Amino acid sequence: MDHTQKPGNWKALLANPYLLVPIKFILPLAIIPAVFAALYLIEPYERFLIISGLLAAYFVPPAGKETIIPLAILAGYPWWLVTAVIFLLDVAVTLFVVWNFDLALKIPLIGRLLESGMTIGRNYTESQPWLRRFSTIGLILFVFFPLQGTGAMNGSILGRLLGLEKGRVLTCVCTGSLASCLTFALGADVLLGVYRENPTLGIGILIGIVVALVAAIAGWRVHKKRLRERTPR
Repeated sequence: MDHTQKPGNWKALLANPYLLVPIKFILPLAIIPAVFAALYLIEPYERFLIISGLLAAYFVPPAGKETIIPLAILAGYPWWLVTAVIFLLDVAVTLFVVWNFDLALKIPLIGRLLESGMTIGRNYTESQPWLRRFSTIGLILFVFFPLQGTGAMNGSILGRLLGLEKGRVLTCVCTGSLASCLTFALGADVLLGVYRENPTLGIGILIGIVVALVAAIAGWRVHKKRLRERTPR
């Protein structure tokens, strides 16, 4: 007798909800401890504790890539490691939200976080009507820019609110996350190198970046205020 599994049998097996639902729920959550376990194996214990603390802070607003990644670079971690770790955490969050959105809403703490993200997503789509026309690039930019309320989780929620397919949401959010991680990690690494060679120049560049960011945030808030004033009550 031929006991070889045919491709159709595997598809039928994976289509079984009693098997598929637990996999979709457990797999994203398993990525997070796997990341910490890998760091424990490759980093000295003291350095493992430091980066673990930074990663834990990454899940607590208002901390984000714009703060955690530069701090990790300053602590001496290579840019590629910081990029990979933060990106994998974003992938885990995105997979969990995309696969388990309806189920996660029923979980007490996670449900409240998702409901908050839904509010942010609705407000964002109402203030940015172009987002529905250019949903793919809009979602990537939403995840890429380090604004309050953006990120992998809220980006995944926004993708669901826009009615995008799960695979498309995952692709957009992961693309925006990877681009953002690389930008901050490489930027911080280059800036640190410049500072070591020429402290005055490094501080000057840092001040220029901070001023540009403050101006961009102020302009964004003015833009949102004007949009609210134009919206009929």
